[in-house]
Formats: sequence, C-alpha cells, structure tokens
Amino acid sequence: MTDPANALPLDETSREALAAQGLDYAALDTGGTEGTVAGSREAAAHERWLQAYHRGFHFEGLSPEQLGEYRAALAAPRTVGVWDATAAEAEHPIATVASWRSPLSLGETAEGEARTLEGWAISLVSVAATHRRRGIANALLEGELRAAHAAGLPMAMLTVSEATIYGRWGFGPAASNAALRIDTRALRFTAPLPSGRVHRVGTASLRPLVPELARRAGQRRGGDVPQRPLHWDRLLGLSTRTAARANALRAVRYDDDRGEPQGFAVYALAGNPSDFADHTLTVEYLCAATDDALVALWHYLLDQDLVTTVVAPMRPVDDPVAWMLANPRAVRAAPCDHLWLRVLDVRAALTARPYAVSGSALLRVSDRLSFAAGDWMLEVDADGAASVTTAPSSLADRPAPGMPVVALDVAELGSLLLGGTSAETLRVAGRLAERTPGAAAQLDTLLRVPRAPFLSYWF
Repeated sequence: MTDPANALPLDETSREALAAQGLDYAALDTGGTEGTVAGSREAAAHERWLQAYHRGFHFEGLSPEQLGEYRAALAAPRTVGVWDATAAEAEHPIATVASWRSPLSLGETAEGEARTLEGWAISLVSVAATHRRRGIANALLEGELRAAHAAGLPMAMLTVSEATIYGRWGFGPAASNAALRIDTRALRFTAPLPSGRVHRVGTASLRPLVPELARRAGQRRGGDVPQRPLHWDRLLGLSTRTAARANALRAVRYDDDRGEPQGFAVYALAGNPSDFADHTLTVEYLCAATDDALVALWHYLLDQDLVTTVVAPMRPVDDPVAWMLANPRAVRAAPCDHLWLRVLDVRAALTARPYAVSGSALLRVSDRLSFAAGDWMLEVDADGAASVTTAPSSLADRPAPGMPVVALDVAELGSLLLGGTSAETLRVAGRLAERTPGAAAQLDTLLRVPRAPFLSYWF
C-alpha cells in the first residue's frame, strides 16, 4: 500500500490543465486488500500502469511473475497516471510518474558526521508516443514540484534518460558518474595492499549484507539515495527478471583484519570467441565502506588471469583507481551527468549540507516557478554551521566590502548544492554571474567537498 508519507494531494493546477484536454489525472491505490473485488481491481490497474511505463521506456513487457515482484516493490511510492477516455484501450494510462520521500546523502562533516536531506524522488516519468507535445509531461512535473513544495520538502531529485529535458523545471545536474575502461595488459598495481582479505561468495549469501554496506558507503560522499530491496535482488540475480543471469554473476566480499565485512563487488565475464586469453570483466557494482575495501577490491578485479579489459560502467568521477596503477593511461573514463536536483527551499537545502571553512556569500536566485527565488545570505561559522536568511534589499544592492555576490538560476543552485560543480566553471559558461569581483572563486571555497558526489544506481 502507498506509504502515507508519500500520499501527497494531487496538484489542482495540473488536474485542471489536463482536464481541459479531456484527460484524467489521478493517483492509484497500489495496495488493495488481497482477495477482494476492490483489491483485484486495484491490482489490475497497477499492473496496467507498470506495463505503460515499460512501454514508455521501450522496455520489454513484464511477465505475470515480474508484475508480482514489481507491484510489491513499487507499492509504497505515490503512483500517478493520466488516462484518455477516448483512447482505444482507455483503461491503460497514457502517462506515468512515481514519487516518494527519500533521504539524499550530503557527505560527512570534518568530524565524520553523516549529513542527509529529505527530498522528493521523482521517477518513471513517461508519456505515450500517441500523446506527445500536449503539455502532459509539463503538467506531471510541475504537479510533482508544487505538491512537494506544499508538503514542505526542500528539494526534488531525479535521474534522467535525456539531459535536455529537465532544466526547464529548474533541475540542475548535481552528481556525475564515470564509465571506466581499463586495459589490464602488463598492468602493475602500485597501491599498498590492506591487511584484510577478499573472499569469493555466492550472491545469495551476500544479499543480507549489501543494504548496510551500501548505506555506509553512500554516506561518505554526497549524492546517494537508498535503494529498494528489488534493486538488490535484481543486481544479484535473485529476482524473476534477472534469474537467467544468475549463473553468469560472480561476487566477492572484502573483510578487514578483524573479519568485519567492509565492501563487495559483483561482476561478470565475457570471452572472445577467437582468443580465450582475451576476456572482458564487467563490474556490475563495487561498494566500499572504507578506503581499504576500495583498494583491495580494485586489486582483485584488476588482477585476473585471461582478462585484458575491465569495464566499470558507473563509478565516481574521482575514483582513485588510476592512481593505484603505474600506468594511469590504462584507465579511460567517460563522465556523464546522473543525479539532477531541484531546490525548493534554499534555506533548508543550504543549511543541511556540511561546510569545511567559514565564510559568507550572497546568492541572488531566480526561479521561473518562484519556489526558490530571492536574495539569500549564506553565512558559515567557524564550527561549520550554516545559516541562511533573506537578504535585505539594501545589502543586495550595496554589499559590504569583500562580500561575494553571485546571481544564478535555481537549476545552477542545484548543481552547486553537493559541491560537484564549480561556481567558477558556471561563471565561465555564462550560467552564473558575478556581482562582485572574484565572487565565484570565493563561493567555491565555501562549497568545496573532499569527495565528488556520486549516486550508485538509477532510480
């Protein structure tokens, strides 16, 4: 059943806009009582919604067994659809969106305290090809943002299939990942090996450990979001959809010198039919809750007989693996935007994150939807605690000597929030304007983080 915390009221503005086109905008009850007529009807509606979003993303249709798994996994989120009563199969939605409350990691303070910010996660946004260019996606996204803002949520977040879409609603790319390709021929590993041990393990035995290890790993840097149980089942070949891959998956666990698990890796191998000594190892997931775990797991993955290439499709952009090798050119990295953030409450968002140095800045934020617009004074004290206040017009017009002042859109504020994007980079690109000389560099000093933000999966 939909988690009550996710059951936000539908946005009336979006409902009216869609109704003007003869479209019905509604939320599903995803957890009806099993065995009742109403429960069966709600289950069937949820299954049609699941099939609709799969069609929207050009995925294969779900089997009855897969539908059962997905219904259970996606029962808690707010499940919204749009229906067209004039369509040939009017019971099938022509647009979908799912959303839920979720913590977002903001990294650790200098003292090792993990910081998080509750946000509104948005996913599975699809519009049928028969109904494109009718403003349906706009109604869905603005409806989600208005509902989240009304509920007091400070930020919305999503991962995107296309990078040209979501900036129009004030989302900015905040965390990137890198696809790594490593040539292991004649590779020499130079990083000192930790004293723990890497164990080969079955994926089923690893399953009880992975949520906590991933939580610990994710809190070390900003950008990560907790995964649902079905995500882990799919990764480990334990779900109906991925069971066929189970025999191809291999897993290892790193234990420290006290025997405590501190990380794991899941990978698969593919051979070259014309050369048995030319295998490619694909890292499906690498999780390290400590630096020692990261080093030990990379050493294991790169030190394989009959393997010439290691591919890791999703790693942090600052993964230190190239610095663990005598030849850093063996590592080729292709970065890509991944997590996008939309700030709804400037004060809550900026005061939640950690800061390493004291200082201040005045941010003049524009926002087409008005949620975050205003002149905001950010002040960080010597203990790293931040306060954000509305700047008086006198200060905004005549800042104190040495006060850095920048003007930017809310999308760029989202890009800066986790420290993964430089204000100086945005200034050069024309995405941020300095109102005082050197303000972008001064703001970067405030927002700098020790590790690049990283989201470890798609949602």
